[in-house]
Amino acid sequence: MVCAALFSTACASSPQRPAAGATPPEPPLPRSSIAAVLQHKGELQLSEEQVRRLQDLNDQLERQNAALRQEADKKKAGGQPPSNALQPGMGGRSRGGMGGHATGGKRGAPSNASGPMSAEERMDDNDTNAYLEAEKVFSESQRPRALEIASRFREESWDRRHRKQPDR
Repeated sequence: MVCAALFSTACASSPQRPAAGATPPEPPLPRSSIAAVLQHKGELQLSEEQVRRLQDLNDQLERQNAALRQEADKKKAGGQPPSNALQPGMGGRSRGGMGGHATGGKRGAPSNASGPMSAEERMDDNDTNAYLEAEKVFSESQRPRALEIASRFREESWDRRHRKQPDR
């Protein structure tokens, strides 16, 4: 659930300070675009029914992605490369954002359908497709801000995954 991402447990008896020159760890991101939007339910003035429907969509997404993670873990443990079966969906391969949707693109095959998709790319596509379904829940006045929140989440998620490590 969204709230679980907000809680952290302090295990040390005294606070640890980052080493000199080290940057403090970034706060965790929500697990999905829908979860990111749900964190702004007050600002968006979502009704209880909208929240319930969004949570249901988010739970469904979590189940889909858990299966992908489990498959990837099995492949890693067995020394096999992850399954790269191409699955239909939105092109979540663009840098952040919501695929072609945010720029008015049409829903369809992935933008880079020439190569196999990793589990991470399939999860990105699942997130995009779940968000597109979630858009049906929003009113016309809520939709632009919800898309902005989801797109910002996707960009931050992409940036964190692809951030280059500093040279040492």
